[in-house]
Amino acid sequence: MADEVQRVYVASVDEEDGDSLALGCFSSGETAWQVLRTFLKKSDQMLLKSSSVVVWDIDVIGEDGVTILSTMECKDCPVCGRRTFWMDLENFSALCHGAACAAWVEESTIEPGVIDCGWPPIQFLKQAKDIEEAFKELFKIGDQMKAISQVDSLAENEPQEMLEDFENQTSSESSE
Repeated sequence: MADEVQRVYVASVDEEDGDSLALGCFSSGETAWQVLRTFLKKSDQMLLKSSSVVVWDIDVIGEDGVTILSTMECKDCPVCGRRTFWMDLENFSALCHGAACAAWVEESTIEPGVIDCGWPPIQFLKQAKDIEEAFKELFKIGDQMKAISQVDSLAENEPQEMLEDFENQTSSESSE
C-alpha cells in the first residue's frame, strides 16, 4: 500500500482582473515550485498580479490547515522591461523569469544589511546598501541595453547624420 499523503502543495497565480488560476495540487513542494517557475516564464503573455505556493495539511479544519510558503508580486523587469520580474516581499528576493534575462535582487546571505543584485548574461554582480540602490543599478543596465539596441537598429550613416543635425542645431542656437 502506498504511503498516505499528509499534506499537499498548491501553486497558483492571480490575474489582474481578479481571477485565480490553480496550477495544481502536488504531493511535494519541489514539484509545486517547479510547476510555478515553469509557468512564470510565460508571465509576460498574461496580465498576472501575484503567485503563491501554499501547503494544506490533510484532515485539518480551518486556518491551522494551511501554511503560505511564498507570495510573490509580478512587476516589470528593470533590465529587460518585460512583466516577468517576480518579487517575494516577505523573504526579500526578486527574479526575472524572462528568457535570457534572469536579473535578480536579494538580501545577502553573508553580510546582513547588504543587498545583492545581478544580471547573469554579462556576469554583472553588485552589492548595494539598500533595495533602491540595487534597483537603480539594474535600471542602469536596462537603459544601457536599450540604448545599444536602438543604435544597432540605425542605418549605417544615420548616427553621423544625427550628430551633424545636433551640432548644427547647437551652433545655430549659440549664434542667436
